[in-house]
Amino acid sequence: MSRLSTLLRLEAAETETVQDASMVGHFHLAEQPLIFLPLNRSGTEATLLAVMFGDEPDRPQLLVAPPHGRPAAFLEELAGHILTYIEGFQNTEYLPAKGKKPARERHTHAPQLLVANRRSLPYVGRLGRALRFTEPPEGSDPARSVGRLGQWLTFFADHAEQPGSALLLALTDLLATRWITGQSRLEDEYLAALLAWIDPPPGTTGLRAALDAENPQVPGPDGQLHRPAGPATDPSFDSLELDPLLTAYDDAAKEGNAAAMIRLTDRLHTLLHNYLKPTWDDAWHALGLLRNLPQTHDAQRRWAADRDRFTAYTTYLAADGRPQPIKDDPVSAARRLARMELAQGAFDAHRALEDPYFMAERRTTGEAVAGTVTEVDAHHTVPGARSPKLRPRLTLHTTDPVRLDIGHLLAGPHNPRVHMAVRAITPHGQGTDLLLEVMTLTGTVNKPRTDSVPAVGDLLELTFAPEFFSRPPFPRRENTPWTHGGPQHNHPAAVLEETEEPQP
Repeated sequence: MSRLSTLLRLEAAETETVQDASMVGHFHLAEQPLIFLPLNRSGTEATLLAVMFGDEPDRPQLLVAPPHGRPAAFLEELAGHILTYIEGFQNTEYLPAKGKKPARERHTHAPQLLVANRRSLPYVGRLGRALRFTEPPEGSDPARSVGRLGQWLTFFADHAEQPGSALLLALTDLLATRWITGQSRLEDEYLAALLAWIDPPPGTTGLRAALDAENPQVPGPDGQLHRPAGPATDPSFDSLELDPLLTAYDDAAKEGNAAAMIRLTDRLHTLLHNYLKPTWDDAWHALGLLRNLPQTHDAQRRWAADRDRFTAYTTYLAADGRPQPIKDDPVSAARRLARMELAQGAFDAHRALEDPYFMAERRTTGEAVAGTVTEVDAHHTVPGARSPKLRPRLTLHTTDPVRLDIGHLLAGPHNPRVHMAVRAITPHGQGTDLLLEVMTLTGTVNKPRTDSVPAVGDLLELTFAPEFFSRPPFPRRENTPWTHGGPQHNHPAAVLEETEEPQP
């Protein structure tokens, strides 16, 4: 946590009111996202107890696993609903060839899953891993099977780890990016309490509203009890309500009392509906608040990349359809790690260029600087292959902490397309002088572009240029020696790596 975030959190705690941390939305919110609220059966790795889901606030759908026996029918019904939602995004658009990318078709929209909190993200992955190797019943359609649901859940969970991807998002993460509360980050994971801080009822403060929301025995302003949003259930709920009901069902089953079993199953359905419904309402409330934020240009660009990934995976499933391997082979793991590191760097750089709050936060850590231009050499050149290249130089004096190195490529919100390379870092007085060299949009020696070169006295804010995080020169898979993991594993899903372009 940066000093700025800490300061805002302290300010929120003192005033009992949330503090603004951003005025823009860094993630695309789809027009028709699917709210997905899973509850896990306690004591097991990834076994669904119930799930509430839907893409309309007034039409939550609840599926409850049977108290006993194999939940095959329950999972098949869940697969039918989720896969129907995913298959609703089949319209495509034609994209002509551009740069190194050939002409192709891409889905015009993509499915988006929203879960209540960060803990639900890895749970979706665990659930996908538990389901994706499920063999479809003989004679059934594999494309509508529980195994295919597991493959898609794995796809969404994998991309939840991709910085900037919006295919699977946690609502508490989105809210915490926009608002800072006076409670800990761990407490922010409780959706009801976080919303109480952000949008308290009239006449009370965020702190007081959050304290009320955290009390499982006190109904909220909507008259409902707000339990933890899952995927783990509230222990008091387990011991006082769920376990006695399941025990009664066990007794009825031993006695062969079918009427009692039906009655207890209905009570279980009602119990879990009442548990999840407040979180369902909170999720749509949070979505309504987040939709008031204007989305940044880069959010749209990254969503286009998500649509590329969705298109590629849909094509892969239609052509091959085998589930993802249990774990990445060394080559895929190395590429994935590099891709995520690059994406995180580029994503943070884009956020800083589009969000003054995030830029200010990076200034406190030395990953961005602000200062005054003190010298300019607009005619500086460097040798080129055929003729000298124009590379204007300038000196920026800053009193910010500096955590930059020679060769870093910087850009600023004034014109993100103008990139400046750091050529020297020199302590000067109470601050630091940075010698910068303009690398892009300079024009030529005979026809220079003066609008790309700041003037003496200009104030600049600079951070890493997103383009600085370029793709490393990985060898081709077939050229990787076996001592480094390749290419003994040749799962067809590895071809999808080609569509996972690093950001930007």
